[in-house]
Amino acid sequence: MKIGLNRTTGLNRFLTSWKSPNDPGIGNFTYIIDPTGFPQLCLYKGSVKFWRGGSWTGRRWVGVPEMKRSPLFNYSFANNDEEISAICELRNASIISILLANETGKMQRFIWNHQDRRWAKIWSSPEEQCDYYGHCGPNSNCDETQVFDLECSCLPGFEPKSLETWSLRDWSAGCVRKPNVSVCQHGEGFVKVAGVKIPDTAVANADMRLGLKQCQHKCMRNCSCMAYATAFSESIGPNGGTGCLTWYGDLLDIKTYRDAGQDLFVRVDAVVLSTCL
Repeated sequence: MKIGLNRTTGLNRFLTSWKSPNDPGIGNFTYIIDPTGFPQLCLYKGSVKFWRGGSWTGRRWVGVPEMKRSPLFNYSFANNDEEISAICELRNASIISILLANETGKMQRFIWNHQDRRWAKIWSSPEEQCDYYGHCGPNSNCDETQVFDLECSCLPGFEPKSLETWSLRDWSAGCVRKPNVSVCQHGEGFVKVAGVKIPDTAVANADMRLGLKQCQHKCMRNCSCMAYATAFSESIGPNGGTGCLTWYGDLLDIKTYRDAGQDLFVRVDAVVLSTCL
């Protein structure tokens, strides 16, 4: 199965949902590789992002941790002058599998169970609140791995934009930089937020020539740079990840995973930096 854009012919392969379980007309949801900024996998409801599978880590989509745990498939990704595309191949040709964008806005992967003669679901998303695009608002992290804490928290160096709405569990306003701090040539640095779906890469700047340390230097030199991350964190090679992603505005749609995700380095002022260290 192949999804993505052929830059030469303009052919764009994507999935659309049905209108309803019994009506195969074109529905509201579109599953597509968004080529804007640094390419990423997205599910749109109309023209609005509904769920984000995220960018390619070198082996999988960062927002689909099930790919890390499944031994059934081989995945590949291409981003060159000819195309932006992803291919999913079954390792065992006797297995039958389908990927479905359903009419309720869920991406679902099924395997045909020959013994029971039925489709067995192996993953589905969005399922949790943190899966929905921008659930916690800008500059925040959605973490449902914390059993006794609220799922939304501000990134290091940020605070709720509206304490009133935040206390009512309305996260939509998100977080803003704490007042009266400087992150421009006043001893600032970066705090690592580990194991996350990195922010929306449609607004990220990508430089595939740089490694992680060079990426840090690039972000530090620009006072408008909010955060940085490795582009291909799971690329195969002697030095691990390659490529540099930097963000210069609000950081959107971050989610923490228990055993997946990438490291995001968020710019903070000197006080926050010393506290975290």
